[in-house]
Amino acid sequence: MKRFTGPAFLFLLLLVALALVACAPKQAVKLTVWMNGSDSFIGPNEQQKPQEQWYISEAFRRFEKANPGVTLELVVQADQNAAHTNFKTAGLAGNAPDVANLWTGMPIFAMKEVILPLDKLVPADDLKKIVGWESVRDGFKADGTILGYPAGQNQICFMMYNKALVKKAGMDWDANPPRTIKDFDAALAKIKAIGVTPILVDEAAQSVNWFFTWICDYWWAQMTGNENIYAETLGQKKFADDQGFLKVLAYYRTLYTNGYFRKDLATSTDSFTQFINGKGAIWPSVTAQLADAEKALGADLGVLMPPEFDSSAKLQNSTIGGPGQSLVVAKNTKYPEMAVKLISFLNSKAEVLAAEKINRYPVVRTDITPADLGWAADSNIAKIQKYATTYNFWVDNQLTPDVANVFYIQCVLVATGKMTPAQFASEMDKKAGLK
Repeated sequence: MKRFTGPAFLFLLLLVALALVACAPKQAVKLTVWMNGSDSFIGPNEQQKPQEQWYISEAFRRFEKANPGVTLELVVQADQNAAHTNFKTAGLAGNAPDVANLWTGMPIFAMKEVILPLDKLVPADDLKKIVGWESVRDGFKADGTILGYPAGQNQICFMMYNKALVKKAGMDWDANPPRTIKDFDAALAKIKAIGVTPILVDEAAQSVNWFFTWICDYWWAQMTGNENIYAETLGQKKFADDQGFLKVLAYYRTLYTNGYFRKDLATSTDSFTQFINGKGAIWPSVTAQLADAEKALGADLGVLMPPEFDSSAKLQNSTIGGPGQSLVVAKNTKYPEMAVKLISFLNSKAEVLAAEKINRYPVVRTDITPADLGWAADSNIAKIQKYATTYNFWVDNQLTPDVANVFYIQCVLVATGKMTPAQFASEMDKKAGLK
């Protein structure tokens, strides 16, 4: 009987070892993923269906099939505001979910001690083809640490309007939309003259000032500039010294005193319902509400971008927007590479196209066109898509959490005359650490 010795024996042992490794089952990987209950990857009507029929559930199954041994657990966060607090608490305790859907900008910058930096993990192709990286880079700097991915949708702010009511007031905004504040005021006066509320909005619903956040913020950014606003929220400059901010707040007040807002905007909660039932001409919006409004108003639904507050400002022909949602990886994850692989997969061209079937958004990828999505050139969504790469990033996402809370909750008091612009700005300064 021949025996193997020396190099031949060692080579045989190596072959046996390699065979055993190849046959061994791959290590099971389980990733827990927190998703926001609205926007992002869950459509507005999907939660009326069984969870296994949701787009995100189907996407998870596709990822699991492509990555044997990986299991994804979906946890839906109904309250995304609370999700931020819960994620930070869990992260400090070392048991945060592997991946979480959070807001972009300051909300994640404030939690970077529990978020994994992704600079060495993001594929170069993603950096090239995905829009909105400024929203997840620490400090909004071009070379700032990457704290997450822009989520696979791009919210753009605009105003929905009822074409029939605007026509009744003697105007055609498709052909001649108001592009200056003077023209905007004149148009609102014409609408009011026919006995219709010009702007329907619930300015304190869910403790968020929708018209100011979605429309007036563009004017604020136009007058002041993002860098100065960022310095103010860090306490390096004063909101109370920001003349652009004070002028926009004063104009916001006139919309109420002139009767262009509904009188009960500080307590109302039904403006969208009123709008789609033809009770008002304008409703400030983001892309998430477009499909439902089109179902209700059909061809009478139009889109209007904010007019220019200052025609000499550097920022022109833009609007507030950008990826307001992010996907981040917890520092405590055991599987950072797989977590990033999942996020990259959800932001891939194929998955973005699939997600668009259940919820239309201007996309965050540069290699997808309106034609790819089947959008007619004159459709509302195609008109909004034009701003998908020219938006001014969300001003409220640039505010630190404490300052943002004052901004959201107390701003309506300026509109209703219970607080002056200067008083409101001073309250924000206090939360920024200034007297």
